[in-house]
Amino acid sequence: MRNTIVALLIAMGFAAHAAAQCCGDCDGSGEVTINELIIAVNNALNGCGGATPTEGPPPTSTRRPTATPTPEGRCPFTFAGGAGGLCSFSGHFNRGCGAELSSVFASDGSTVVVTIATMLDDPPAVFFAAQVNSDTTASLNAWSSDNFQTSHPTAGNLQLTGGGSQLVIFPNDPPFMILGCNFVQYQGAFVGHTGGSSVSAAADGNADFDAARERLQAWLARRVPELARP
Repeated sequence: MRNTIVALLIAMGFAAHAAAQCCGDCDGSGEVTINELIIAVNNALNGCGGATPTEGPPPTSTRRPTATPTPEGRCPFTFAGGAGGLCSFSGHFNRGCGAELSSVFASDGSTVVVTIATMLDDPPAVFFAAQVNSDTTASLNAWSSDNFQTSHPTAGNLQLTGGGSQLVIFPNDPPFMILGCNFVQYQGAFVGHTGGSSVSAAADGNADFDAARERLQAWLARRVPELARP
């Protein structure tokens, strides 16, 4: 079973790109609730058609007003102050090759983990980890295809640019290929977010993130074996 953060990634990306055809942010509140996540995941798995108009008065909202509305088209969280939130992006990893992929980043203020849906059956996602340098920059140190059960060293930069409107992953060297296309530089445009306090699925995603971070930190602290002795 795919982990929660991958399911959330797919749901958020699908809801943003198919808003005109499928119900994602159904009540137009700017946030995705548990019920709306379930609808988006079902739509992603089973497909959906055009919306059927219904008669009757609009539903009465019981949602409390938001004191500080999220700027449209921008992630409200930073690398240094993730606040338990997840932001979703969509973009290309190679200008001349490869499909557009959805991604999600989460941060605990010191480590950022970016999950990218590969559109493959195996692995369904790849993960990048980076050490936070500032609100908008981090240094890549590892990638994984199994949520950091195993890790591979890498180097490069992770950036949140345009006031949170774009996520950039720029490894020094292509760490892998996806369907024959080198992963050169990922540039993803912001498509949606969810806060850890408003959606319980985000808490589950953060639990996966914490477990992955612990495995990553153990891997970074490992003793590097000697391959040869003089």
